[in-house]
Order: sequence, then C-alpha cells, then structure tokens
Amino acid sequence: MKRDTRPVTGWKKIRYRFEVFAAKLLIKIICCFSRRTVRRIGRFLGGIAYRFAGEARRVALENLDIAFGNTKTRAEKERIARASFESGVATLLGLFWMPRLNKDNFQQYIEVDPETVKRVQEIRARGLGVMFITLHYGDWELLGQASAYYGVPVTTVTEQMRNLALREVVDGLREHSGNTMVQQRFATMRLFKALKRGEGVAMLVDLNGIPRFGGAWSDFFGLPVFNNTTAALLALRTGAVVIGGVGYPLPDGRCRFAYGQEITYTVTGDEEADIKLLTQKCSDYCETVVRETPEFWLWSYKRWKFRPHAEQGRYPSYSRHLPNRKTGSER
Repeated sequence: MKRDTRPVTGWKKIRYRFEVFAAKLLIKIICCFSRRTVRRIGRFLGGIAYRFAGEARRVALENLDIAFGNTKTRAEKERIARASFESGVATLLGLFWMPRLNKDNFQQYIEVDPETVKRVQEIRARGLGVMFITLHYGDWELLGQASAYYGVPVTTVTEQMRNLALREVVDGLREHSGNTMVQQRFATMRLFKALKRGEGVAMLVDLNGIPRFGGAWSDFFGLPVFNNTTAALLALRTGAVVIGGVGYPLPDGRCRFAYGQEITYTVTGDEEADIKLLTQKCSDYCETVVRETPEFWLWSYKRWKFRPHAEQGRYPSYSRHLPNRKTGSER
C-alpha cells in the first residue's frame, strides 16, 4: 500500500483535531447508555441514512438484484436494504461503546456455543495459527473484540487514515480487549509472523482485490468478483487453520456468535491454483452466510466493482471492466 505523503494543510490540522475531539466525546456519550439502547439508536440512524443516502441505497438495491433476481420482490429487497443500513450503523456505533466491555461482563452480551470455543482453543494448544475469516455482516466489531476474551487475541489490519490521531483512537477501541491492529503498509508480513507463531489472525474476506496488487476471480452469487487473496495466501504459506465466524445481532442488544467448521485446503505445489481454490471456498462461505439472513450484510458495498469482460451483462451499473491480466495472489 502506497504511503500518503501529501502535506497536511493548516485547515486540515484544525479539522483533524476536531475529528479526534468529536470521536472522544462520542465515546463518552455512547458509554453512558446500555448496549441495547446504543443498538436501537444505531438502527434509528441507519433508517435515516437509508432514506437520504441515494447513491448507497441504489448500490444496495442493484446488489440485491444480482443476488436474488426475481426470487424476491422489490418490496422485499427494499426491506432488506433498509435493515442492512440499520444493522451496519448500529455495529459501527457499537464500536464506540467498547470501553464498557471487559473480561468480567462480556458474557452478558454474547451467546456462543462453548464447544466451538473449545475447538478453537484446542487448535491453539497444538501450536497452529488460526485464521479467522469473517465479513461485513452482523456485529463484526463485537465479534473481533470477544475473541480475545475467550483466550484467542487476534491481529488484524487497521483502515488507512490520513488523520493519524483519529486512527489511534479507533485502533484503541479495537485493541481494548487485547487484540493487535497493524497498518496496511506492513500488514502481510506482520500477519504472516503472527500465524507462524501460532497466534490468531482475523480478516474480512468479502473485499475486492486491488488490481495493481493482484487478486483472483471467484464466484459470488453466480457472478465473478475480483477477490482479495491475502487470507488464502497467508493460510497456505503458514499452514494455519481457517475458520469462519459471524456475529448475529439479537433483539435485546446481545450478539450470537457462530463459528463454523474448519475450511479445509490442500497444498498441491501449484500455489496460484491453491490460492484460487481456497479463495473460492471463502467466497462460498460468505455467500452461504448472506443467503441465510441477508438483512445483516453490508449491501451498499460495491462488491461487483470489477467485471472480467467489457459487456455489462448482469453486472451493476457501477461496475467497470478490469482488463485481462495475470491476477494471482497478492505479493
């Protein structure tokens, strides 16, 4: 990832300070409320956002057309899109509530099958690294926080921000339970080393690949998407165990965690083919989760941003042709 070296102007310095002040103030305010109330406020704000965010709403509905075609009515798709906005905003607002969470009270807010946690801890005990894969679905922020409280802290990648002070605030919220955030610039090597040490790594795998860095085409709801392949690359090179997990929001403000079975893979010696196959398995996992309860996925994300051919076909209006090139793993 290319480092942003543009100078920060005087006006931007003022704006950046205000952003940090606003974020810290929001944390103090949000932490005055119960988690259930924060989720309700988030859903309310998400409903308002759906009404006024014309471009994002259009993207969400186009994505739903691709995924479900004529199997769902326009009214059903609009309901799902609205619920998606509500869930997404509630999840992001809930991030600012994280200082209220600790090792003594976290189980009040989480419902999980003890056997799945035990299985992960047994894998860790064998000295194997664990690659947790998830997607922008349900309460992905709380999912990441809770893993550390269950004895499996994870290393994950922080967003690219020009406002470094604001990034420190956000990273602090995500590291509250004992996780580690790493910058995108150094991410692949840091994640690789963590897995080789037998530690946990968490990655969102419903992200588009960046053409200049590489990726692989995988099928998602019947159309090829240009997928980020970092998770597959790291798993294959470290021998880490790959496990899917999602957090389903519950009506009372709690969250039900579901850790899936291990996503198996084989190292054949043809790394490009192995990466493509494992990336497809990760996409299949994501599709299965989204089909089960589509209201919780972030439908406003431009998941079909690239297409492998010039003709638009079933692709959405926001898609663009990615010229044919060798698109193996990210290096």
